[in-house]
Amino acid sequence: MPISKIKRFIYGLNLQNKLFIMFLIISVFPLTLLGMFSYYKSSEVIQEKVYQTILENLAQVNFSLNYFVRDIEQLSMYIYRNTDVQEVLAKSSDRDPIEKYEDEKTINGILDMFLGSKDWDIELYLLGINGDRYFTGDLLPSDYADFNENWGLFRKARLAGGNVVWDTHYTMKKIEDFGVVLSSGRLVKKIDTNAPIGYLVIDIREPALADKYNKANLYEGGQVYLLDRNGYIISSTPSKQEVGTKLDEPFLPQVLDGKKGFFRVKADAGDFMVIYDTSDATGFKLINKVPVDAITKDSASIRNLTFAVIILEILFFFGIAYLISRTLTQPIRRLRTLMRQVENGNLDVQFSSSYHDEIGQLGRSFNKMIKQIQLLINEVYEKQLLVQQAEFKAVQARFNPHFLYNTLDLINWMARIHKLDEIGRIAVSLGELLRFSIRKDGPFILLDEDLRQIRNYLTIQKLRYRDKIEVVFEVEPNVERYYTLKLLLQPIIENAVSHGLEPKVGKGTLHISVKRVDRHLRFLVKDDGVGIDAKTVQRILSGNYDSNDKEKTGIGLESVRKRLQLHFGSHHRFAIQSTPGEGTTIVVEIPVISAVEDGDHVSYRDRG
Repeated sequence: MPISKIKRFIYGLNLQNKLFIMFLIISVFPLTLLGMFSYYKSSEVIQEKVYQTILENLAQVNFSLNYFVRDIEQLSMYIYRNTDVQEVLAKSSDRDPIEKYEDEKTINGILDMFLGSKDWDIELYLLGINGDRYFTGDLLPSDYADFNENWGLFRKARLAGGNVVWDTHYTMKKIEDFGVVLSSGRLVKKIDTNAPIGYLVIDIREPALADKYNKANLYEGGQVYLLDRNGYIISSTPSKQEVGTKLDEPFLPQVLDGKKGFFRVKADAGDFMVIYDTSDATGFKLINKVPVDAITKDSASIRNLTFAVIILEILFFFGIAYLISRTLTQPIRRLRTLMRQVENGNLDVQFSSSYHDEIGQLGRSFNKMIKQIQLLINEVYEKQLLVQQAEFKAVQARFNPHFLYNTLDLINWMARIHKLDEIGRIAVSLGELLRFSIRKDGPFILLDEDLRQIRNYLTIQKLRYRDKIEVVFEVEPNVERYYTLKLLLQPIIENAVSHGLEPKVGKGTLHISVKRVDRHLRFLVKDDGVGIDAKTVQRILSGNYDSNDKEKTGIGLESVRKRLQLHFGSHHRFAIQSTPGEGTTIVVEIPVISAVEDGDHVSYRDRG
């Protein structure tokens, strides 16, 4: 939604709704944000603890697997050093069959003894260089000869010189359905001569390895892999279809390069976490791949509780916000009702409130302003504005009757919209102007008093036009003590407002300057209004006033020019500079007058 539409929506709301929304936002938003933050933070903590727990369990599994590997190596060492094993494998291949039979019984008994001492799912094989074959179980025949000393496991064992070697791709069986995933082998040498006499192979079935991490209570819903150093799957659970193949996952390089840790992987089917640990003994990787959803379900109770608290919080503060907004705005609504009655002409209203705050003060001020309006109507309309109308006719030519009409209309308008302080200022200013205009003193007056009446006039005009007109005064210090011609600037300023600034589109500026220049007082009135055409300026300055001019433009300025000529003759200056569309500047200069005689005659000694 555009910002402008949001602003219009907000501005269109009443005060109660604005307060309601504000209280609701202030109260609900922080708590909701805090609740959501707490939930996500606690969820992260829970997940972090789950990952650490899984990692610790993997480390324990690897610890158990390391013991298992060491036990296998010890088992192979026991068999390797067994005296009977050493003796039988060192015998000749062409010995008596009966002796061979007895040897087979002896070795098989030894192997069964070692195998029976450990509850492991493994198979033992002794392959003598003399051709003897000894196997646990009955999976291979006793005359089995299908092996090659160059096969990987045997080659590794031969190169190891009797040390244990491990291989994940070798099995003694011809078929692959027996689940053998890991083999241990070593070259058997005669202890006293160090001569090779055979090979010992221990095949480890997948369940023997899976049993180690099945007992570790790893995270449900995931997949566990046991990888060799090259990334081939030795064991896995619950799915075992990939055992014996290389792990086909994009995260494999990261696991092979690291030692332990956990990280998140994004996938189309859903994100999952990879937690892994590396065996110090074998270098094998134990991986737990767990869907993120399976882990986050542990925080579902926290999430549900958080959302429930947030909903209850919203409902609670919804009610609180409504009560507060309604309570605060109720007296304002009452005051609004009274103001509408005043708009309809009913001044017999009274605001009663028990509030002692700003609203109560506003109500009391409203009552006072209603009384002031009544006084203004009685005193201004009935007394001041109607008193001595005949005496006011002498200044009607200089004081535009339209201004009085508009001012009175403005007073009525202001009263209807309850701007009572402004009505007071208008009435006072208008009263002073009226009293000043009907005074029967001489044509000269102190500049200070004349400027005061100009300010009264502009006060009314600024209230009428609001921000449309900006007035700038520049009065040089000490010039107020000099005398000036009464109502000299009034017609000039009125002309600038009515014919210059009023028709202008937008805001206008009126600049009034008074200063002493040598022996003269210089008055400057400048506006940035619509201006005066050259023809009208020429008519004003020439004195060729046309009584048939329908617009009556320049009548006041013409009157000012004639009065200046009457009182000062050639000792004055009256100039007009105007550009249509840019504004008008009027300059008036009169002699400095510091004293008058009887209010009518200028003291020639002080006229400059």
